[in-house]
Amino acid sequence: MEWLFRNTASKKGRNISITPETSAFKVLHAGRIILDKEIPSVSAQNAGRETTLLCLHGSGRVKVGNDIFDLQKFDGMYISRGETFDVSTDSSFDLIEASASTEKSHPTKLVSYERDVKPTESLALKVGKEPYYRDLNKVLCENIEGSRMLLGFTMSKPGIWTSWPPHEHAATREELYLFFDMPKPGFATQFIYTNLENPEFVQPVYEDDAVTIVKGYHPNVAAPGYPVNFVWILCSLEDGAWRTLADVNVQPGFEAIPTGLR
Repeated sequence: MEWLFRNTASKKGRNISITPETSAFKVLHAGRIILDKEIPSVSAQNAGRETTLLCLHGSGRVKVGNDIFDLQKFDGMYISRGETFDVSTDSSFDLIEASASTEKSHPTKLVSYERDVKPTESLALKVGKEPYYRDLNKVLCENIEGSRMLLGFTMSKPGIWTSWPPHEHAATREELYLFFDMPKPGFATQFIYTNLENPEFVQPVYEDDAVTIVKGYHPNVAAPGYPVNFVWILCSLEDGAWRTLADVNVQPGFEAIPTGLR
């Protein structure tokens, strides 16, 4: 089983490296679109799949049909099932792309982080307390229509645990963590386990690494002096159901700690 994909930002252009063929995912496809003056544009289509985009760095445009959307850092886009989309920039543009099959169609929509997410208490969540406090931002969640996918990002202070208390959702959703804004020598340690005495995965993760989660509890912890920041993409195993951050199973013994997920 392939858990870890190192340096997903190593190639320019559009590179969808994490798929059901290359990982344990059943539904989710994910990768990066990285554009600059050398490669300023790409055109793409995910036949039969809904598509989500999140701008990690830079700025640019996404054209769907006759509509043109301008994206800045942490802006997100939902693109309707099977729609062709053109991505371009005049400078540099770094997007995470994720998609999943669906039989349903929902409207294409832009979500501005600064206008729509940051000032909205139900989307910009302050979760936990020291030493597991983090800022959790829901970019493409209940604020838009969709079939399977939820997308957002978590940012921590240095040396903090996140995804705490340990929880899992293997029966209903698979998930991707993609780490960002963690310049070396900073790193975090990602755990995935069904039994902590014999974990399936314990590895250091760095900026631009991605981890696939199809089972098990999955907390992580930042190195002292450095944060752990990651985009999370949740994908329901059932079309049109389980599109929620809640309804997770907390590791026995940690039930008294609120998850903060809603």
